Amino acid sequence: MSKRKKGPWYSIYRQVVPLLDSYEGKDSVNLLIQQLAAEHNYEPKVLSRMIKAGRFLDRLVGHLPPEDVRGGYAHIEYIQRLHELAPDEAQSLVGMAVSKKITLEALQAIIDKYSTQLEQGDARKRSKARSLISEHERNSVLALTHCGTEFFGVQAGEMIQVERSDVLGQFFMVRDRHGRPTAIFCRLGDTSRKAIKAAAELLKLAKTARSYFDQVWFVFPESSELVHELSFLANEEKLFRTWLHLSTLTSEDGSLTLREVTSLRHALSRALEDGADPFAWNGYSILGLKTPVHGKLIKNTYTFTTQHNETTTELVTDMPADTLKNLIGEATTVDVVYDKGLVSFVKHPGTA
Repeated sequence: MSKRKKGPWYSIYRQVVPLLDSYEGKDSVNLLIQQLAAEHNYEPKVLSRMIKAGRFLDRLVGHLPPEDVRGGYAHIEYIQRLHELAPDEAQSLVGMAVSKKITLEALQAIIDKYSTQLEQGDARKRSKARSLISEHERNSVLALTHCGTEFFGVQAGEMIQVERSDVLGQFFMVRDRHGRPTAIFCRLGDTSRKAIKAAAELLKLAKTARSYFDQVWFVFPESSELVHELSFLANEEKLFRTWLHLSTLTSEDGSLTLREVTSLRHALSRALEDGADPFAWNGYSILGLKTPVHGKLIKNTYTFTTQHNETTTELVTDMPADTLKNLIGEATTVDVVYDKGLVSFVKHPGTA
């Protein structure tokens, strides 16, 4: 419990804040707060609450004459909680709180009302989001069924709906008669985040899936902004329509089907007109002065040279040289096989 106070809380706050703001001592500022609290016969925790409430009040209405603040610091704490839920309502009631014309009980009732409204609103948003996701999944299944595996370049293959995967979540899989798989992710988008950030997360998912699948596809609604942002990122990393493919749902003759995204108009617009660079970064040095710094992410790549029938081929990959050497092994020979424009390395046991 606090000790007997010597003066109104806001007056004490105005006295101690200049001392705190100008403090340059080597000891923790908490020690100064303890000292100031003892001087004013308050517990340090109570003085800290006064300081927090006073700073909020100053930000909200500016500095007030101490004699005008008749409400307790608890009144301002309640106004601060209300401000987080309903800023306009808090602004309209702060005068009554300062002059102590409203009780803490009444303020708590108002806070509870807005908290309930916010919870109900969040519940409605979550319910609507789940409904939209379910609808997109149903439409995607209809479109996939209509297109068949041929849309993904697989003749007479099988299509599987994967309901659980700890690594990749839920997705669809197409396999050809040799078992080579293609992954298909149906995504709606996250309206709570910027499309470019959501696209970056999907690109990470695609790269993870690439470790297990020959091709990776995404299916978006026809009016999705996310598909354009993902095509922009994929093109910047030179992945667009190599192994990463994007598609949208569309209606054709009354049936839902898929349409592959082949245009880079949006991606070029982002790069040329907006000057967007997804690999740019900025921050500041944490050593000494906080000097602003900026740069650009540069992917590490490695070039391997192979010869086949007097033809030299350079393979550029992000696989480190040591990793490739370990994969091939020293006591082996490697043949290069060309098939439909692809270069494959075939490992043969070496001879002693």
